[in-house]
Amino acid sequence: MDFTIAPHVADIRDKIDAFVEAHLLPLEADPASFDAHENIRLDLLDDLRARARAQGLWCLQLKEETGGGGLNKVGMAVAYEAMNRSIFGPACFNSAAPDDGNMMLLEALGTPAQKDRWLTPIVAGDVRSAFVMTEPHPGGGSDPGMMLTTATRDGGDYVIHGHKWFITGADEAAHFILLARTSDDPRRGHTAFLFHRDDPGWKITRRIPIMGPEEHGGHCELAFDGLRIPAANVLLEEGRGMKVTQTRLGPARLTHCMRWLGLAKRSVEIATAYADTREGFGIRLADRESVQVMLGDLAAGIEIGRLLTMKAAWEIDRG
Repeated sequence: MDFTIAPHVADIRDKIDAFVEAHLLPLEADPASFDAHENIRLDLLDDLRARARAQGLWCLQLKEETGGGGLNKVGMAVAYEAMNRSIFGPACFNSAAPDDGNMMLLEALGTPAQKDRWLTPIVAGDVRSAFVMTEPHPGGGSDPGMMLTTATRDGGDYVIHGHKWFITGADEAAHFILLARTSDDPRRGHTAFLFHRDDPGWKITRRIPIMGPEEHGGHCELAFDGLRIPAANVLLEEGRGMKVTQTRLGPARLTHCMRWLGLAKRSVEIATAYADTREGFGIRLADRESVQVMLGDLAAGIEIGRLLTMKAAWEIDRG
């Protein structure tokens, strides 16, 4: 394994570092920059997205022909860590969950017509999206085999009935990717569908409170009572929902690790700066061995996490 950062990736990282330092960290220091859910205000986000796009830092995870930067997973690991030195970062570069994973999924598995209809507007930043899988008890969570939401074929459509919750970004999303059961086959019993916010037969019943900052659109509970989805909006094919899910969630879990490394690094920066200036009983915290050990452990943990993340990214790039 060789984790030498390619020159073009290092250049992208340096541009992201400068963007975060100049535009995002000052906003974080101003309480007026935050919305009611502790994320960046949407009006500020729109301006920052335009700046990021103008600097060639937009959708770096997608192929160039899709409108992205063409980074592989190792390159993404470098860039995403730099982006998430600010909690505002990923959304500004159109690399925040859930749009990030949804775009990569549609790019990988969508038909040309589906990409035009469902992917292109997300890439453009015109709409947001959500991935609709998790259900309340006794439905499927980590075990999709327990899924209770059904999609029943009716002529050229599928009719959806069921209940989902903790759907990230749903309150702001226009494009949705839904996983539902189409048969009892344990391997090919699930199918992925595409639907639009304006389609009748479903609703958001509540925005679920969580601890800490929320993604734009929160985490929502959804009810389906007869949503009709045309067969043309099946992603991949009927019965291949688990393939869709693994394609979506495998890389997406790793991108969380990439971003969290940036947050962890920033947190240690803040803690170190505080320890350098804060005194107790006439002694700087940074001069106390116990504090030095804690900061050292944190730095070592970040380095280990970075190496594990890079190895996983390298393995994905190898296929």
